Amino acid sequence: MQAVTIVVTIEPWNPWPLVFPAIVVVASVMASVVGTRYGSRPVREAGYAGFVVGALAAVWMGWSLSGLWDSSAREAAFASAGYESPTFSGSTDVIGGDLPPLAWQAIRDGERVHGVLRPLGGDRWELAEIGE
Repeated sequence: MQAVTIVVTIEPWNPWPLVFPAIVVVASVMASVVGTRYGSRPVREAGYAGFVVGALAAVWMGWSLSGLWDSSAREAAFASAGYESPTFSGSTDVIGGDLPPLAWQAIRDGERVHGVLRPLGGDRWELAEIGE
């Protein structure tokens, strides 16, 4: 079996959805200022609550949406390279300023193959099969 090495493009996550919790945070701060300025306790406290909700939503969305995007982008890249049902193991934590290689398994031409996905910089990744 011959080892295969392919360079694929995996688009990075675009954090545009975080605009919505940012709007909530800004509006909440404004409500708190207005409530404080005019002595309206309900408006001020609604601003405090909105700030907490908006900040928590931003953190949660940043964590969960980026992971979902990365997983689906990797699967799409593998599908475009002719692989089916890819699974990944390893960490996507940055170590020493670089992403570590990710181990993977998939099906190609009806056979289970495995290999390593290495970052090449930017949105380019090297998809390398490891022979038996």
